[in-house]
Amino acid sequence: MTSADEEQSEAVIEFATRLFAAFGYDGTTLQGLAEAMGFDLEWLHATFGDKRALYLAVIERTTQAQRAVVEGALASLPARDAAGVAEAMHTLVDDYLELCLSNPQIPALWMHRWLGDAADIPDLEQRYAVPIINLSRDALRAAVRDGLIEGDTDLDLLVRTLAWSMYGFLHGEALAPPSPPDPDNPRTKPRLRAHLHQLVDRMLRLPES
Repeated sequence: MTSADEEQSEAVIEFATRLFAAFGYDGTTLQGLAEAMGFDLEWLHATFGDKRALYLAVIERTTQAQRAVVEGALASLPARDAAGVAEAMHTLVDDYLELCLSNPQIPALWMHRWLGDAADIPDLEQRYAVPIINLSRDALRAAVRDGLIEGDTDLDLLVRTLAWSMYGFLHGEALAPPSPPDPDNPRTKPRLRAHLHQLVDRMLRLPES
């Protein structure tokens, strides 16, 4: 594949990401994508296969971005004390929130999925979402084994709650006008960050910053 072909493929994946995020898998067609981008439908099929294959390429690409953020934030674990765990988890919250704010199509893709989108791909969560959740959960489990934090919190649900809160913030009820939610409103992000930090600190009984 030439560099021009690679650039064209990247452009298709980026545009497809926005389409799937806006209309869902079920509401998006390759014909519509081809017409919107001015590409030949046969080229799309030859390059990416069917709609399912293109959708999975989009999910794979966004999953890579999510994994990179989570792995980077948790790089400081295992920590030497509870304060180190708190710092790592706060970094995870902050960095993942920034990823979602910069790439709102990521939570939008999963919000569509939670509403029943792409029902003919039943293992999507197990292949893409669950492994990322497990990265954070397992890091916290290691901190429990090291005696840095208490072990009476459901760590799997805690990690999921953080994601639910961020996704709901971006695509649900606004914390401040105007509505629909404006992630760039200066009053909203600090409030959400503080809430998520407090949630982590209290659920894990960490020293609050």
